[in-house]
Amino acid sequence: MTAMKLVLCALLLVSSSSAQQPNADDFSSIEVKALMDAGLASFKEAHYDEAIASFTKATQLEPGNQKAHLYLGTTYAYQVIPNLETPENLHTASSALAEFDIVLKAHPKDLTAIRQEASVYRNIKQFDQAKALEKRAVAIDPHNMEALYTIGFINWIQAYKNAVTILATEGITDVGDGNPNLSRAGCDALIAKNKALVDEGIASLTQAIELKPDFDDAMQYLQLTYRRHADLQCGDPTGISADLKLVEEWSKKAMEARKEKEKNLVTRQPH
Repeated sequence: MTAMKLVLCALLLVSSSSAQQPNADDFSSIEVKALMDAGLASFKEAHYDEAIASFTKATQLEPGNQKAHLYLGTTYAYQVIPNLETPENLHTASSALAEFDIVLKAHPKDLTAIRQEASVYRNIKQFDQAKALEKRAVAIDPHNMEALYTIGFINWIQAYKNAVTILATEGITDVGDGNPNLSRAGCDALIAKNKALVDEGIASLTQAIELKPDFDDAMQYLQLTYRRHADLQCGDPTGISADLKLVEEWSKKAMEARKEKEKNLVTRQPH
């Protein structure tokens, strides 16, 4: 089961277990409840058009039913293809965002809606909007390691793109070694573009690892971000060497964490 399906199923479990809490969904009609059940069943079977039809009808019958809007937004979001900028894909993304916006207008601190909306923005490469939402999630929950990781991941993407663009103006291909042949003017341009991104990325990824010591994905992007930090040393061999040492250390830690996870997974397999 994919991550998005797990999110949707988790939402159902949470809402079921908290049925004693009074909210708008407690007053759903029998027809709306049937539509919600049908939509969930269709979603789990990957019949997304049918799920959208059921959830849309539920929101039409009960516009204030935030759960229906959240499930509808999730179903649209699940169909957004990362990095595809066709009109159809962008329209699907827009439909998802509209539903999450409805939820967030009523419940500004709904972490599920915030992070799913951030994911949609990230998938259509609107990174600043995505990062702003992840920061909003961290402000609500400072221990949200996934949001912290995602901030670092986005910062690395932006810093890498900036580095490649500036290096290209001098005919340099990035090899992740601190690019010591970059001119002083080029380095100054890179510092202006990347210093804040790199510093924030390192801080966010480090915090994510502190919260989850075996977070191998965060370790991997931390070592990549230190490569971007090495660019900012402007050819200074001591500074570059220090950064590349951290690159090596975090690469090793990421590999070890990954191997440990794989070993534990094998150990847990039924014999």
